[in-house]
Amino acid sequence: MSTTRLFVCLCLVLGCSAVSAQGLRVSTVVYDAARLDDRGREVAVSNSFSLFHNGRVYDYVEAAGEVVVFDPIARRFVVMSLDRNVYTTIPFAQLNELLAERQPQAQKYLASLKAQNSPETRAASQILSFQLNPKFDETIKTTTGAVLMKSPSWKYQVSTREWEDPKQVKRYLDYVDWTARLNCLLHPLNSFPEPRIALNAELRKLENRVPVLINLDQRPLARVVMRAEHKFERNLSDRDRSLINSWNDALKSADMKELPLRSYQEKVIVSSK
Repeated sequence: MSTTRLFVCLCLVLGCSAVSAQGLRVSTVVYDAARLDDRGREVAVSNSFSLFHNGRVYDYVEAAGEVVVFDPIARRFVVMSLDRNVYTTIPFAQLNELLAERQPQAQKYLASLKAQNSPETRAASQILSFQLNPKFDETIKTTTGAVLMKSPSWKYQVSTREWEDPKQVKRYLDYVDWTARLNCLLHPLNSFPEPRIALNAELRKLENRVPVLINLDQRPLARVVMRAEHKFERNLSDRDRSLINSWNDALKSADMKELPLRSYQEKVIVSSK
């Protein structure tokens, strides 16, 4: 290899390392805004954080004892249950194939809903049809970074804040796109990924802003009002790095057993419910 070519390669490697070494922490709390507790406060239904480090994203939900590793370079997810010492690997190609199989099943279910022709099934069929092919009326206020996406059965209201690294914004939105696909596969009762992917496409137009508050309102067709609050922090703490090391070590442990996707779902997700 020539000296010039070696220098270019070293610059590329060092440049990538510098970007990935910066790290990013995103904490998320999801509230059921349609339900209040005894004190009249919205109920928190999910609390998690995502750590962006060395090209990967480590998403941790403490209540579930589960770590999801997003690896865009290897083009795969690794989903690990710390409580049960099992994990599964889901390549992006397999994820896309399984989601493609969903289409004919969803169309069949949609036909059955329409055949029943009750107020409840009509509402359910409208929501399902929209998720399969979402169409929004969009409004973006570039001065404030507010995003509004409306349809008869689905509305997003988003507040954003400036972020000084557009590349981190892109990596975050790419991660959310893929995670929306994964959650639809792992948790069949979850929404289909298409509406959230459509929202992310609008957020990309802002380039240097990240979403800090996302409201989802499915009224009047469904009594669903959810709010997600995101806190973005540049760089990772020593504790964050320690957690990443412990998760990587757990994956290499002889006690950790790999399962096929369906077996993992049966052992971890179905049994926990």
